[in-house]
Amino acid sequence: MTKQKVLITGAGGMLGSAFAEEFTNNGYEVRALSHESLDVTDRDRVLEEVAFAPNIVVHTAGIVNADYCEENRNECFAVHVGGTENIIELCKQSGAALFYPQSFLIFDGEELPITEDTVPHPLSVYGEAKWEVEQKIRGNIPDALIVRMGGLFGGFEKDKNFVGMFARFLKKNITEGNGSLVGTSRIWQPTATASLARNSRALIEAGKSGTYTMASHGSASFFNVAKAMVEILQLQDYVAITEVPPDYFKEKCRRPENGTMENRRLKQEGIDMMPEWRASLTEYLQHPYFVNLFSS
Repeated sequence: MTKQKVLITGAGGMLGSAFAEEFTNNGYEVRALSHESLDVTDRDRVLEEVAFAPNIVVHTAGIVNADYCEENRNECFAVHVGGTENIIELCKQSGAALFYPQSFLIFDGEELPITEDTVPHPLSVYGEAKWEVEQKIRGNIPDALIVRMGGLFGGFEKDKNFVGMFARFLKKNITEGNGSLVGTSRIWQPTATASLARNSRALIEAGKSGTYTMASHGSASFFNVAKAMVEILQLQDYVAITEVPPDYFKEKCRRPENGTMENRRLKQEGIDMMPEWRASLTEYLQHPYFVNLFSS
C-alpha cells in the first residue's frame, strides 16, 4: 500500500514540528518544510511543491507573535492571508486535502464556552488575519478541515509560548535569587501540541471536514499554570507566585480574558482524545529538556 504523503508548512515551529513527528511516527511520507525551506508568501516556490504530489497539506506556517502582528499589520496579513492563498492554490493543483490549525484568538471570550457554533469576534490584528484566513479557506476549499485550538505548549526548546518561556524565566530568577514572581488571572487552556497532533491525525484519518474546537479538558489562569509548574517541578521552596490582574503586563495585542473552549463536536462524534490540562503539563515537564534545565 502506497504511503500517504503529507506536506507540512512551518515545520520548524512548535506546532509544525509536533505534526511532523506525529505523521512520521505513523507511517506517512512526510515533507516537513520550515520557513527557511518554504516561504509561503512566495507563490512560485509554493507551487513547486505540486511535484511532491501531497495527499494532505498541514498548513501551520505563520507569524506566531501576536504582539508583533499588532504593530505590523501589513506583514501579518501578507503572511497569513497571502500565504494561505498560495497554499489553497497548491491544494487545488495537487488535489491535496487541506488541514488548518486555527487560533482561539479569533474569539473575544464573551460567549463561553467557545464551541464550533460560537461566532468569531477578533480583538487583535492577529485574530483578524486568522479569521480572514479561515473564511478564505472555507470559500475556496469547502471540505477543508479547520481545527480551532486552545493555548499551545510544546516543542521543549522551541516552546516560545507561556509554558516554555515561564520555565526559562523561572530558572533565571531562581539562579539570581529572586523568589517572587507573578501570574495573571486571565484564563486559558494549556494544550500540548503533541496531543493536538494526535487527535488531529485521527480526524484526518476518519475523513472529517469542517470546523472543530480542540483543547485540553479544563481551564486555568496563567497564575494557576505558573503555580502548577512550580509544584510539578518541586520548586516551592525557591519561589512563590502572586496573582495579578489580566492587564498587569501591558501587551500590545488584546486577548480575551477567558478563552475556554469545549470539544463539543469531538465528543458528539466519539473522537475526543484530549487529556486534562494538568496531567498533560505534568508529562511535558518530565521531559529531559526540563529536567536538565533545572538540574544545571
